[in-house]
Amino acid sequence: MKKIMLLGVLAASILTSCDDTRKVLHDQYLEYVMHTDSLDVVHDAMSVRHDALKTDTRTLSQKLKDVEETDSIAIADLAKHQVLLKQQAASLGKLKKLIESHADVKTYFMSDSISVDDMEAQLLEMEANNSDIAARLTKIKTELKMIEKEQESLKKPETH
Repeated sequence: MKKIMLLGVLAASILTSCDDTRKVLHDQYLEYVMHTDSLDVVHDAMSVRHDALKTDTRTLSQKLKDVEETDSIAIADLAKHQVLLKQQAASLGKLKKLIESHADVKTYFMSDSISVDDMEAQLLEMEANNSDIAARLTKIKTELKMIEKEQESLKKPETH
């Protein structure tokens, strides 16, 4: 009888422990969702900045083409900027899809049909994704600053 009672207590403690683990993982998931949301805000701001710089680049490029004495290095720099902006646009699009994919997981993750192992794996994937998103947004931000700086110097009239 003692053995049966001991097994019952052990089974109850395992189930309670599993519920506690599940709650901790749900809480971690919600933290990652908040981090993803803040990355989404940064992404949207970066997209606006990117689009504005792309427009400025087109305008500056046209102005330089209209001036006959334009330095070929300046035109080459603008061409390099346009290529970089195109690559960034593609990267920003991919990052947006990745950010949106985190929201798609919510219903599944918060359900009881997902195992604790799957929850842990999903959290690790989200953590890696968020780190990658943050690093790529930082890189794009640095590139945008560099482009802005170079273009500001191209906008200034040269003094002879």
